[in-house]
Amino acid sequence: MSLQIAPLQKEKHIHTKINITNPFTFAKEQHILPVVVQEFIRVGAELPIVFIKDPASERFDVVTMLGLKSGENLMVSEGQWQGFYVPKVLWNHPLLLADDPAQEGQLVVALVESSPMVNTETGHSLFNEDGSESDFLKSRVDMMREFYMQSQTTRAFNKVLADLDLLIPQTLTMTLSGSPREISGIYIVDEKKLNSLSDEQLLDLNKRGIMPAIYAHLMSLQQVQRLGDRVNKAAAAAA
Repeated sequence: MSLQIAPLQKEKHIHTKINITNPFTFAKEQHILPVVVQEFIRVGAELPIVFIKDPASERFDVVTMLGLKSGENLMVSEGQWQGFYVPKVLWNHPLLLADDPAQEGQLVVALVESSPMVNTETGHSLFNEDGSESDFLKSRVDMMREFYMQSQTTRAFNKVLADLDLLIPQTLTMTLSGSPREISGIYIVDEKKLNSLSDEQLLDLNKRGIMPAIYAHLMSLQQVQRLGDRVNKAAAAAA
């Protein structure tokens, strides 16, 4: 089913509610999610953080892996998150910031009207009876704005790594249910290249607060095996 997204309008959505009983069902087939540098440490304690490259723009983006193949989400079950820390990008659905069709370069709050979470009967109201924004909507808008700003910082972080030629392709080989599986299409920071940077370059990265994020990324790669363990346990339970 295609998504039906519309700008949020008081007149149109005055009676709209968001049911968050099973808040993450929408992501059940997403095997990667965008993350921001501000959450690397918390995400990386449970999940691997890697980089992917857009072949058209050559731009790098940073994501966390929720599964080991397309369409596989090992962290969402029956609409609930199966870990401790929930990545920020998941919190606001079915609300999002979208490009304003009326003003280039501007963003507006939009609603995924086709989401099962959207209704007029149960859940959190988006507007109060007097037409003002509900506290629920205000808090979600604040979170979306914060995530947008942090995404800009993260994009700059990715560019620094790319400009220093620190990102290299990596293929991971794992044994899942007794069979080998290769995971390709990801990039990681090359530790050898990182260590070969000049003292001035390393000092600059440290002063800009970039080094902790790099270390968090590198340490998170150990979590790939945790995803593999989830696959193997699920296969054993189904056998």
